[in-house]
Amino acid sequence: MDGEVVAVASTQAALGVAEVVGVATLPAYRRRGLGAAVTAAVVRTAVVAGATTVFLSAGDDDVARMYAGLGFARVGTAVVAEAPPSSASITG
Repeated sequence: MDGEVVAVASTQAALGVAEVVGVATLPAYRRRGLGAAVTAAVVRTAVVAGATTVFLSAGDDDVARMYAGLGFARVGTAVVAEAPPSSASITG
């Protein structure tokens, strides 16, 4: 906007598969469709570069709805692993 970057997105690609990552919009510019626009742009770029599969992970249901509006379909749920607190021990 007026020479200022207010929304970004990128992809990580290999072997015909691309993951959309790093989608972000500055708070003052949210809810204007900019996240959707930059996401659509990087998806188009990935497809032109040869990606036949493009996927992403939504952080919450609102974000998932935005991605659904771009044609993405929910096919699974990601699990986030976290290290245990430093006082915990892992046995196995």
